[in-house]
This record gives sequence, C-alpha cells and structure tokens, in this order.
Amino acid sequence: MKNTNSKYTDAILEFIKSNAGATIDGIKEGNPKVSDIMVRKVLKDLQAENLLTVGDDGGYTFISKKNGASVETKVESKKIDKKEVAKPELKTGKMAEKTTEEEDLGAPSISGRDNSKYDFDGQKALSKGRLVLAMVRKYVEDNPKASLAKVQEVFDSKNIQKRYGVLEEVSKAKKHTKNNRDRYFLKPEDVIKIGNQKAAVTNQWGADSLKPLLAIIKGLGYKVSVSK
Repeated sequence: MKNTNSKYTDAILEFIKSNAGATIDGIKEGNPKVSDIMVRKVLKDLQAENLLTVGDDGGYTFISKKNGASVETKVESKKIDKKEVAKPELKTGKMAEKTTEEEDLGAPSISGRDNSKYDFDGQKALSKGRLVLAMVRKYVEDNPKASLAKVQEVFDSKNIQKRYGVLEEVSKAKKHTKNNRDRYFLKPEDVIKIGNQKAAVTNQWGADSLKPLLAIIKGLGYKVSVSK
C-alpha cells in the first residue's frame, strides 16, 4: 500500500472489512489507540487507492480488488442474473440463504459514493436507512404477533450489522448515541412498537451491508426497486 503508516492502515482496513458501513466515529471507537488525525489520513489514503467507498450515510465500505486490478468508477449498467431466493422458514427460525443474484444498486457517483434511492411499498426515493426502516416496519405490520427477538432473527440482525444490529430495543439503541449523533432512527415517529417493546432501526448503512438485507426482504415476498 502507498500509506507508510502500515500498522494503522492494516488495523483500520481490517476493522472496516468486519464492520461494513462503519462511520468515522465508529472506526475511531474501534481503534482507540489511533489519533483522530491519523484515522482521517488513513481513510483518505485508502479512498485514494480505491479501497473504500463512502455511503450517503457517511459509512465506509471495503472494495475488493480482483487480481490486482483497480476498481472502475465509471458508470456501467449491470445485467442481473435472476435466480430464486430461498424464503426464510419462519417456523424453524432458519434464515434465507444468501442469494447469488447481483442486486442492481444503481451506479456509483464520480466520487465512488453510492447515492442510490429506493422505492418500496408505495414510498419513493428512500435512502438506504429509510428503506430498511420501511422494510422492518412493513414486516412488523404484516406479522403483529412477532416478538422483537423474532424480527431480529428474520432480518439476521447481528450478522448483517455486526456492530449495531439491524434493529435494537430503544433503550439499548440510545446507548450508541455519541457527540449528539444517533446511530438509530430514534424520533418518536420512527420508533417501531413490537409487542410490548419499542425498537429502533439503525441508520448506519452502505451499499454492501444493504445487499444481504435486500435478499431477505425479497425472500419474504416484498419488492424493492431502485428509484429512476
């Protein structure tokens, strides 16, 4: 790598690989021995090498390079190889299998940031975070007897979002607020009532962390499309 601070670079890069969509605050929390200036420098260097993208929510995601080739940033249309996505077996708690379908998440901008918006359940031009919020809310509305634990299971909460979970009980979600910045949708109108509990959906999403969730929602029979 070009970056001379290889020790810090490797640590930060490994953290992002394990925490796709991590924000700069989350990266600093996960690397407490690295100064703010150094974290920002490493992130800048990694972006310059086309190893990272930044989502519209400020989350960083690792870009793999195949055979040493650099990642193309020009706009290319994606041909979708349609294959059936297995539906989750809710009675056994078995999650949907990962789809081999290449989700069309829209073209990246010149900076490499994925600014795609989505349409779902009659709602238009939703950001990634708002899309996830709408998907979870819809599932809860259609399954009023589901518990919070069940909803977390259905959405494979901790595997898809290892740091924050897809959704969390509100009191636990509030503990992640730092420097007046919420990591969840905590406004009263955004909080979702599940049984006798109140849950909040995380707002920390990037293109890569969203893909497996789209596979799950499609397996449940819901339709998501990229806004035109």
